[in-house]
Amino acid sequence: MLLRCLTALAGVTALLLPAEYPVELDGAGGVTDRVRALDGREEEVRSAVADVAGEGLRLYVAYVRDFAGLTAQTWTDATAERNQLPAEAVLLAVGTAEGAFAFSVDASSGLTPEQIDEIRRTAVGPAVERHDWAGAAIRAARGLAAVREGAPVPTLAPSTGPANPGAAPGSGGTPVVLPIAVFAAGVLVLCYLVARGARGGGRGRRRK
Repeated sequence: MLLRCLTALAGVTALLLPAEYPVELDGAGGVTDRVRALDGREEEVRSAVADVAGEGLRLYVAYVRDFAGLTAQTWTDATAERNQLPAEAVLLAVGTAEGAFAFSVDASSGLTPEQIDEIRRTAVGPAVERHDWAGAAIRAARGLAAVREGAPVPTLAPSTGPANPGAAPGSGGTPVVLPIAVFAAGVLVLCYLVARGARGGGRGRRRK
C-alpha cells in the first residue's frame, strides 16, 4: 500500500512539473523547436548550425515557450547536463514568451567568457529583442565562427518576427495546477498515515 501511495505521488509530481522543464534535445541538425519559432527557416538555421562544426565546435539551439520558472542560464545549463553534451558543444536556448536566452558553454571548450559575451551582446541580443528567432541562431553560429577565427563578431540587422510563436490564445495552466496540487497534498497525507500505521504494527523492519 505504501509503495502504491509513493507511486501515485510521483505521478502527480510529474504532472506538476512545467511543460518546458529542461528538455531532451532533438537529434536532427542540432535544432530543437518546441514552439514553431523558425517559421519556414529551418533549413537556413540548420545550415548555419552545421557550419560551426568546421570550427571545431558543435552548436545546439533550443526554442521553448519559457524556462519553467528558472533563470535562462539555469535552464540552459540543466538541459546541457541532461543531454550530456560534449565539451565542444555550445547550447543556445531561447524562451520566446519571455524574450530571454542563454548560452551553456563548457569551461574546456576553448571559448572565453568575453567571447561569449560579445556574441550575446552583438549578435544574439538584438535578434531576440526583435523576435527574429531564426536570426538569433544564425547570428550565434556566425559569431562563434568569427571568434574562432579571431575576427570581430558580425553585426547584421535583424528582421522582426512574432512575439510569441506557437502560443495558444488565452491558454494558461493555473486553473489545472491548483486542483492537482490539492490532490497531491491529499496523496502525501495518505502516504504518511499508511507509513505511520505500518510502523506501529509491531513488525517493523530492523534498521541496519
